[in-house]
Amino acid sequence: MKEYLSFGAGVNSTALMLLLLDQDIEFEAVYVDPGTEWPETYDYLNYLKSLGYEFTWLKPWVEGENNLYDYLVKWKILPSVFVRCCTAKFKTGPFYEYIETPATVYIGYDFGESTRRHVKKIDQVAYKFPLIEKGITRERCKDIIKDHKLKVPRKSGCWFCPFQGLNGFMRLRNKYPTLYQMVMHLEETNPKGFTILKNKPLSGYWQDNKLLDYLEAAPE
Repeated sequence: MKEYLSFGAGVNSTALMLLLLDQDIEFEAVYVDPGTEWPETYDYLNYLKSLGYEFTWLKPWVEGENNLYDYLVKWKILPSVFVRCCTAKFKTGPFYEYIETPATVYIGYDFGESTRRHVKKIDQVAYKFPLIEKGITRERCKDIIKDHKLKVPRKSGCWFCPFQGLNGFMRLRNKYPTLYQMVMHLEETNPKGFTILKNKPLSGYWQDNKLLDYLEAAPE
């Protein structure tokens, strides 16, 4: 039975990759590239490659598009905290199309995410959650990466993900103005506007089709 690591190049999956290598487990790390990760994530992927770490880098092809942003603009879809079609089409879907069954898939949920063991039910696919089983928290994951003399990656995710909250969009505006303008164009393609998960300690949701106005007025 072949074993795979669902690799996102973030803190948890990087730490899990290192732990599996330390245990001499034979596995294939698979990274599915939606084309819209934060630039730091691509830098980190290339950094790992330069150090000799091996992983499969997949580019999905979905309804004529190999980039999630282009797909969303084409179909006038906004990413939503309620309907996560982005993940299904440009992450998990291509991953499960690629792997060979029967298979074991390692998932990098940490101990603080013990209740997240929600995975796609697929025939002949078994799942393992070593970080949860070993009681390894996200902070411990960072320590594991540092212990291997590696840089700690940023949290993986797309630069227009609504789960990043308003702070994430303000960071995008200030650090990556070109990508910020692309987010504004994406919002203009859909009259409903973004639904953004508010920043802690606030709770609930914010939706008034004025993300552009809010960010333009927010201090840098």
